[in-house]
Amino acid sequence: MITTRWWWVRHAPSASSPGIIHGQDDVDADLSDQAAIDARRYSLPEDAVWLTSGLNRAVQTAAALGGTECRVVPGLMEQNFGEWNGKAWDIMDKAEARAFWEDYTTEAPPGGESVVHLMDRVSDAVAELSHEYQGQDIIAVAHAGSIRSAVAMALNLFAKSALSIQIDNLSLTRIDCLYDEESGPSWRVMGLNL
Repeated sequence: MITTRWWWVRHAPSASSPGIIHGQDDVDADLSDQAAIDARRYSLPEDAVWLTSGLNRAVQTAAALGGTECRVVPGLMEQNFGEWNGKAWDIMDKAEARAFWEDYTTEAPPGGESVVHLMDRVSDAVAELSHEYQGQDIIAVAHAGSIRSAVAMALNLFAKSALSIQIDNLSLTRIDCLYDEESGPSWRVMGLNL
């Protein structure tokens, strides 16, 4: 049995006004809570592979945590809210917003992706990376949606169930991929939102 250990860290809070839909909007991270950053840094393994989504808030958080050489993996990006990226929730078209919130697991914002599409994208990336870095520690600095998607994949959850998982800024979520030659990969959740 070969174990690949995923150390998921949600980026530091976004350095922007509250109430903004960030999704794949590229905003900076607020790295002012040095005590929280230091605490998270010391909980991570040495000699790990470092991954980020490539969005500033993830890249900046990874650098603050000691990830000096990070591989950018677009498949780990936050949900794409399309035309809503960077806009305030309270100025959106009410009919479009209502249609989205009535079934936000399968509905996509204009020009964006649904939660189901997000989960498929992240699951594909995690499966490929687990094979590529088999037997190693992987630190992935990413987003609530991508981490939630990885947990849902590990637990074989439906999208609607996955949305009940809370992922806080700078929290750690641990997932192991266990690979057996005969049965293939299986998953184990070691800790959530720590």
